[in-house]
Amino acid sequence: MQTLKIFQSLWAMEQRHPFLEEPSDDEKFEKIRSAGFDGICIDLAAREVEDFKKTQPLFEQHKLECMVNAFPYALDELNPVLQLAKDFEACFVNIIGGVMPIDFRDGIPVVEKWMQDGENIGIDVLFETHRDSILNDLYYTLQLIEAVPEMRLCADLSHFVVDREMWTPISDRDQDYINQILDRSDCFQGRVA
Repeated sequence: MQTLKIFQSLWAMEQRHPFLEEPSDDEKFEKIRSAGFDGICIDLAAREVEDFKKTQPLFEQHKLECMVNAFPYALDELNPVLQLAKDFEACFVNIIGGVMPIDFRDGIPVVEKWMQDGENIGIDVLFETHRDSILNDLYYTLQLIEAVPEMRLCADLSHFVVDREMWTPISDRDQDYINQILDRSDCFQGRVA
């Protein structure tokens, strides 16, 4: 049986207002818990691992699950984030990779390495369809998932809809492409405005 869990991004709790003080992490966690979310997604690059370690006790204190979005910009930058995710008992790590070969065939060893890194540390990894990342382009992504059948995705379809200037009603061709993405997706990113 499938279960739907909804996570709030911690970055989305930032006010970024020049005249207001940012709420503390504890206040953000409490607000997220009070709103009924199942967990919190933290977004970080390898250089931010130490900063995020201080939030670990807040997950248990507020009874929230953890998900991690990782932004590696070099092949060797993922492991520190994977280890943090393992320490936080994250459900998985969602990779928005900044290593972006132009030819999808050159992307195969990149995703295979990161999948192996996740397996070595003992944490599941997904790859998000996201602008300015290895899965920036719909056609590239379709070729890559065909070449790496065990690769699983986190679908943020908004990037493909905008990039491909999809119209409604969606064409049969585009619907088929989107269905291929959905068939390989275990998670979805979305925004409510």
